[in-house]
Amino acid sequence: MNSLDSYRKEIDSIDEKITELFEKRMDVVLKVANYKKENNLPIFHKGREELVIKKNVDRLKNKDYSKELEKFFNEMMGVSRELQGRKLNRKSEIDSIKERKITKESKIGFQGVRGSFTEEALLKYFSEENESIAYEEFEDVFKAIDRGEVDYGILPVENSSTGGISEVHDLLAKYGFHIAGEISIKIEQHLMGLEGATLESIDEVYSHNQGFAQCAKFLKEYDHLKLIPFHNTATSAKLVSDLKDDRKAAIGSRRAAEIYGLKILRSNINDEKDNHTRFIIVSKELLKEDGANKISVVFSLEDKPGSLSRLLKIFSENNLNMIRIESRPTKNRNWKYYLYVDFEGSLENIEVSKALKTIKDSSEYFNILGWYKNGL
Repeated sequence: MNSLDSYRKEIDSIDEKITELFEKRMDVVLKVANYKKENNLPIFHKGREELVIKKNVDRLKNKDYSKELEKFFNEMMGVSRELQGRKLNRKSEIDSIKERKITKESKIGFQGVRGSFTEEALLKYFSEENESIAYEEFEDVFKAIDRGEVDYGILPVENSSTGGISEVHDLLAKYGFHIAGEISIKIEQHLMGLEGATLESIDEVYSHNQGFAQCAKFLKEYDHLKLIPFHNTATSAKLVSDLKDDRKAAIGSRRAAEIYGLKILRSNINDEKDNHTRFIIVSKELLKEDGANKISVVFSLEDKPGSLSRLLKIFSENNLNMIRIESRPTKNRNWKYYLYVDFEGSLENIEVSKALKTIKDSSEYFNILGWYKNGL
């Protein structure tokens, strides 16, 4: 009769063979690493790794072990990539990062018109001497940066009560641009209309979708109002002013009401009274802000069991404090995601470099969005 000791001895014998084969595999991995270094090839080849896993799963006699074998090979190939990365010893990302310089001559692009919350953030972050240029859509700001019409753009990226602004995240990935700074301002939403308008007389309200979302509780009490999404809160105020129709109202800032000659019908209607929006400074190049203590990255994440847990493990093993994590679907492939992560640290830190290298080597797409000072 077999005993526990005999089983353990059998496992020990198998482990000895596995160790011998593992060492042989790593020797070949290093040969591959040298070849990649000589030919300047990327470490990660997703198609090759998927083929290896499928081939070995097909070799299983007991298909009930398929998931376990797939996990085993995923882990082993992750170890192989780490070894390749260590041996390749390629030039660090930070060697090419320039210091961020904002001068009085710097031109700033923003989406909206005068009186928008974005313009308010712009005036708070930059010098009043900086020339600012307004654009109609978020993407127009990115295009202006790309063409060199402006040096930086400022865009809303997250609200404390309604979350991330998906379009801006998607545009960062689409253009491959970077975050050169950030600022957070308090948001107070007001319902405004023409002189003579009342809460009872209006039947249409214009605002950005974020404005509506931030005032959902108030608007639910007046469900007869037709909500019409518009470019942003300030352009909504301008539209109501231009239309001169006292049945129409807008949701926006007090400053927008003053600029466009509107009357506040109901003040501070946002659900959360401590409501803030985070704005990012967008640049074409990866730049280091003086006093930078925060890093943002974006990379691809497959919709597979364990993908997210493996990522979180990388951050915890390197003692990195994650501030924010958000996923967005890619536009061109089903069930593939971009993961946006903000965390505390410096790109000059060894643990940060190690973590980012591991993530980069394991991702089809990877981009360091920014290294800047925490402005929250």
